[in-house]
Amino acid sequence: MKIKKWYFLLLAVLAVFWIGCGEDTEKKGKYNIYYVDYDKKVIDYQIYEPSSEDTDTMIQEVNEKITAKDENGRGIFPSEVFIRSCEIDGYTITLDLGAQYRKIEPVHEILCRAALVKNFVQIPGVSYVQMTVEGESLLDSRGNPIGAMGSDSFVENSGKDITAYQYMELDLYFADKDGKQLVKEKRPVYYTSNSSIEKVVVEQLIRGPKEEGSQAVLPSSVKIIAVSVADGIAYVNLDQAFITEALPIQQELPVYAIVNSLVATGNVNKVQISVNGDTKVIFKENMDLNQLYQWNSELVKEEE
Repeated sequence: MKIKKWYFLLLAVLAVFWIGCGEDTEKKGKYNIYYVDYDKKVIDYQIYEPSSEDTDTMIQEVNEKITAKDENGRGIFPSEVFIRSCEIDGYTITLDLGAQYRKIEPVHEILCRAALVKNFVQIPGVSYVQMTVEGESLLDSRGNPIGAMGSDSFVENSGKDITAYQYMELDLYFADKDGKQLVKEKRPVYYTSNSSIEKVVVEQLIRGPKEEGSQAVLPSSVKIIAVSVADGIAYVNLDQAFITEALPIQQELPVYAIVNSLVATGNVNKVQISVNGDTKVIFKENMDLNQLYQWNSELVKEEE
């Protein structure tokens, strides 16, 4: 196994993956090894205690553990699939897989891919996973390169009980650098069937933008109470932080970032926003949330 040490910082970033419900990864020295149960079409895990939290050591140990089968005969890969090499460049690890990887059934391949990402991004110093097959970029079902995957590439909300992943490229709207207009950011995500795409959209808005020159529209402390859809209307219920910790940008942007991003999915045409279940709320100076909001093109900055 080849491992390049090109670190830009001497800061070990622990990017522990987000599925967390019922998982004991917060205690120092405890991680998870994720594997795929191909019969049930789910990802499961078991506790892993590394011999060292050194990045190189953990990469080697995780690679060995996911290649082997557990006591129940479960692993990540179907037979004859293996990792040819691992190379780390900055915070991205590239896994080169054998040609047999291309023969994995699509529904299994996405689970396999998710398990690989989940295993490696929890390692200190690794934030992204890039996959290649025999040195060539891994492609999606439409023939496009998948690229580096990180902690927000696979979205799930109910722990390990995953039945299947779905793919969608979202149009998310964030504030421009001046905080006066909305700018569009395309973001590919894989999400599970137990999570609605509308909730995924709001979660991604809370995570914030990835592109330079954009600002967050929602504070990272905002909690989602509920997101539901009925008769083409999305009902978004957020906690008090949506109001009390609102960001210093034009007052309409947080509301219409949510509205435009949700309408862009094609599933809804109007959005109702509430705070702790109450719609009789004034956001910032004078935005009355007690109404149904629709797409606003005037706030969207023209793409250069």
